[in-house]
Amino acid sequence: MTTIRFIREGLDIQCKPGENLRELVIKEQLQLYGLKGILGNCGGVGQCSTCFVSVEGGTSNSLSPLTTVEEEKLKNRPDNWRLACQTLIKSSAVILTKPQSPPSNLKDLKEAADNKKLPR
Repeated sequence: MTTIRFIREGLDIQCKPGENLRELVIKEQLQLYGLKGILGNCGGVGQCSTCFVSVEGGTSNSLSPLTTVEEEKLKNRPDNWRLACQTLIKSSAVILTKPQSPPSNLKDLKEAADNKKLPR
């Protein structure tokens, strides 16, 4: 088992390597989408670009490599952003959901997440 730490939600979720990040978020009933994504997400095929997440910790190999779809859709986004629907979990990572609208206390949330050891 591996652990995904969700910064915004303050949760650590156990999952199996190989799980899809979007499916994990939905299974755990966490909020992945902003208003645009709630109203019109593509269902996980990488076309709507509304399931943004930001990778805030873990190793460089914690998640699957960028897909061709992500390379196209994330051209003008920060390097640590991913599309959850295109991302497979390989090992423990720290994730911020909805990075396009960060919480006002993001610095404190990141610090709290960093202070807690992330299981590998």
